[in-house]
Amino acid sequence: MTPSTKGPDLEIGAPPSQPDQPIPDAAAIRSQLDSLLASPHFRNSKRCQALLRYVVEACLEGELDKVKERTIGSQVFRREPGYDTNQDSVVRTTAAETRKRLAQYYMEPEHEHELRVSLHQGSYVPDFRFSAPVLPAALPAIEPAPEPARRVLRPAGFAAIAVLGILSVLGVVAYAYYFHQNELDVFWAPLVDDHADAVISIGQPRRVYIFEGPRVDELNSKMVGENAVQPPPDEVRRNTLIPLTDLRSAGDRYLSTGNAMATVRVAELLGRKHKPFHVLGDRDTTYNDLRGRPAVLIGQFDNQWTAGLTRSLRYYLVRSSETRSYEVRDRNNHDAVVGSASRDPDRPEEYVIITRVFDPSTEKLVIAIAGMTFNGTLAGGDFLTTPEYIHDAYRNAPSGWKRINSQVVLKSTMVAGNAGPPKVVATYFW
Repeated sequence: MTPSTKGPDLEIGAPPSQPDQPIPDAAAIRSQLDSLLASPHFRNSKRCQALLRYVVEACLEGELDKVKERTIGSQVFRREPGYDTNQDSVVRTTAAETRKRLAQYYMEPEHEHELRVSLHQGSYVPDFRFSAPVLPAALPAIEPAPEPARRVLRPAGFAAIAVLGILSVLGVVAYAYYFHQNELDVFWAPLVDDHADAVISIGQPRRVYIFEGPRVDELNSKMVGENAVQPPPDEVRRNTLIPLTDLRSAGDRYLSTGNAMATVRVAELLGRKHKPFHVLGDRDTTYNDLRGRPAVLIGQFDNQWTAGLTRSLRYYLVRSSETRSYEVRDRNNHDAVVGSASRDPDRPEEYVIITRVFDPSTEKLVIAIAGMTFNGTLAGGDFLTTPEYIHDAYRNAPSGWKRINSQVVLKSTMVAGNAGPPKVVATYFW
């Protein structure tokens, strides 16, 4: 429920359509807010803590005029009062992260009956409601009805009553199951419900090198310095020749930031769902590791398994040498370009393709996050672990989509070098 805006005499009550809904008072809301902010989901995110505390307190004080994007940016994140919200999405990004953390908190069984604090998509005004109606303390007295004449039920009558009772119980169970499931649960269900352990295969850099040979110490000193000794000026490094024989590929030792963060978020989600999994670098992943196991493939150009999986699918990524850009193309529409982004480091946006297929070569479900770069992959990790984002992509999916293949093309606006909230560009089901 959303509090009214009556200034100091703020009344927090249930909507008229829910007369039996209990009324959370300000003390209960603040107590729940403290529990949320102290939980593992929030205590490591100062931004989410600050935003949630601000909007809840503003709402309790009846000052909903303060719960607007530019005002929040100025009051909470110290932006200039007239800053451009289109260029700086700090409030939208933090609100999306806050929604995700709230969803994660209330997904845990020990919190499902607590007072719920939520931020609906597209709004910064908090909503407060109890998870289930509470019966009134006392019920009005009911006059007993006259006892009807007794009737004798024949065996057929008993059978009909038994069938109706069974159907009622099944209906309640089915309703409870689907009421608690959202699109995120449905998306992950085939992987989580599979009896085999899952595999997370992470793409690793292809162009990371270390020095080797007799000049190792000299080159390390010139290029990166040693301990407290700073490297020489750029001019010295530009004039230092390094033969390829002095370099050795070392990408199998490292992970990109975006790939690692996407992996952490997927692993956290699988952990909450009690799904066993193994994490492997893509170079250490073999066909035997994937066969017979559901898998999550992270990365596009740096993950050999993603490239193989998406080779024949409708939407795919390419690096165009002619236009110096990354492109999302549509194989079902004469390879038309669905989205394009510059390969320059300061590009304004990134694209990522989320693929979910039942792969005949492994005989299991495979989910792939294929970003143009590690930033796109990070945005894909956010998408796959945030109920609101999954809902936007799958709310119009065909019935029974849990058991069919799908691709989702996402676009993420870059802000100060970081990927913002992913937006759906195209979807495909087959």
